[in-house]
Amino acid sequence: MIIGFLTRTAAVGSVACLALSLGSVSRADDEKVIERDGTYTTSKGGSGKTSSTTTKANGVVTRQGTWTNAGGGTGTKQSQATWNKSNQTAAVNGSVTRPNGATTTWQGTKERTAPGVIQGSGTITQANGKKDTYSSTNTRVAPGSWDRNSVVTTANGETIDRSVDTTVVDGKGTRTVTTTGPNGQTVTRNASFNQTTSTVPVSSPNN
Repeated sequence: MIIGFLTRTAAVGSVACLALSLGSVSRADDEKVIERDGTYTTSKGGSGKTSSTTTKANGVVTRQGTWTNAGGGTGTKQSQATWNKSNQTAAVNGSVTRPNGATTTWQGTKERTAPGVIQGSGTITQANGKKDTYSSTNTRVAPGSWDRNSVVTTANGETIDRSVDTTVVDGKGTRTVTTTGPNGQTVTRNASFNQTTSTVPVSSPNN
């Protein structure tokens, strides 16, 4: 059960990251690349290493990430968001593949409802074909700091809550994820990472 609800909410977390990235999508002639490398521990005794690369250009945000647990198992995450500046919405999709090979996919939409606030909803498809739904609210509370709250409703009608607090200052970041399952079970994941950002001029699709 723990693995199941963590996988579901990991999917929502990836969408949330993309949604917040949309707030700073580069100009049409710039490509911004954000790289993160770090480590994590969990309240269940787990630990491991993580890395990700997020690329933003021409209203499209893509993210590729991996994690390796203490046992050497490796998982992958990938996602994409396409931003429509005219109506302040984005279409999002992606997938998470666990070390055992099981893959969860998702798709949905996001909308900027106020400065620094992005709300979203969508569908998560589990490896067994069952479909869950999710809703999320992502808030920029200060420069370099974000709060993300999401609720997943499973195919059986149960709910899973997830909160994420992220802070990045001078290229150093921390992230705390708290996930509460249908039976009140709570798992906390604490991570720290280094972040680098680079900008490269690129051509607009209209050129």
